[in-house]
Amino acid sequence: MNPAENVQAAFRADSPLRFACHHELPCFTQCCRDVNIYLTPYDILRLRRALKMGSGEFLARYTRHYLAKVTHVPIVQLAMDPETLRCPFVADDGCRVYDDRPWACRMFPLDLAKEDGTYRLLADKKRCFGLHEGKQWTVGEWLESQGVGPYEAMERAFHQVMPPDFQPGQRMEAGLGKLLFLAYDLDRFDAIVQDPRFRAFYGIDDERHEAVRENEEEKLLLAFAYIRSQIAELFSVL
Repeated sequence: MNPAENVQAAFRADSPLRFACHHELPCFTQCCRDVNIYLTPYDILRLRRALKMGSGEFLARYTRHYLAKVTHVPIVQLAMDPETLRCPFVADDGCRVYDDRPWACRMFPLDLAKEDGTYRLLADKKRCFGLHEGKQWTVGEWLESQGVGPYEAMERAFHQVMPPDFQPGQRMEAGLGKLLFLAYDLDRFDAIVQDPRFRAFYGIDDERHEAVRENEEEKLLLAFAYIRSQIAELFSVL
């Protein structure tokens, strides 16, 4: 069976994928409507920078964000337009933030299946006419063409924030969840970075401080390091 015929089939980097998306397809932008798009810290960095706004303003205007009831893990979802249920960044002619679109959008029609490096199809040929197109890729080629690499690298760095023995789904204190949320709201973290006591305690010299000021990716990585150190300290006294 051709994997494209089965939305549950497991895909690997070398698996074949036939797909193309363009404005002449009758389903164009329909995948951008009435969907749950969970944003990563790097998604927010790219989007709010493209929109020339701060992280606090972006979170308030374009997301639903909260701590999960049981685990207290931060959840950040892109808020759909309440009237049309369409992504707020999508118009009839396509995505207005295409170069900085979220990780989940870049991967479509694929999604991560498991932590073993496999993927699955999110759509089938009845709904996604792009799967009827003649363009042939491997999954790896498709993901590379969509610029997924930096998003995966940043998410791996974010996952390393938690202690090695922490398990997904494990309950954490609400305070830890709020600490993790700093990665999503770099405006708040920026205020911490500017404090001379923070720079002295963490040994951040002028060169590193300037690099963090000029490069938001560096600032996000520093936020990860700060959160990791705070969580490690908290776990050591529990």
